[in-house]
Amino acid sequence: KEKMMIARMLWDANLSAEFSQQEDAKLTKEIVSAAKQGIPFMVIIGEQELAENNCQVKDIVANTAEFVAIPELVGYLRSTKKVIPVGCEFAAEMLSQK
Repeated sequence: KEKMMIARMLWDANLSAEFSQQEDAKLTKEIVSAAKQGIPFMVIIGEQELAENNCQVKDIVANTAEFVAIPELVGYLRSTKKVIPVGCEFAAEMLSQK
């Protein structure tokens, strides 16, 4: 239920997201799968994070992770990780060439 809530929040912000439908997915396996698919970030929600209304944002390439409050996740991804809304890739590319 929490995975779907986070995905919906990202979708509502027009950010690309998907979630594992396995109930007890193995984190290592999920990270390897994400790396193979070229997914740059994972949002990890464990019981402790959920109890604190936090999530962990894992940078797959840099192999780092940071804790972020769930209500601040969209802003964090946009400002800190420079994640752009779906459909804005062309505009972002044009801006980066200036």
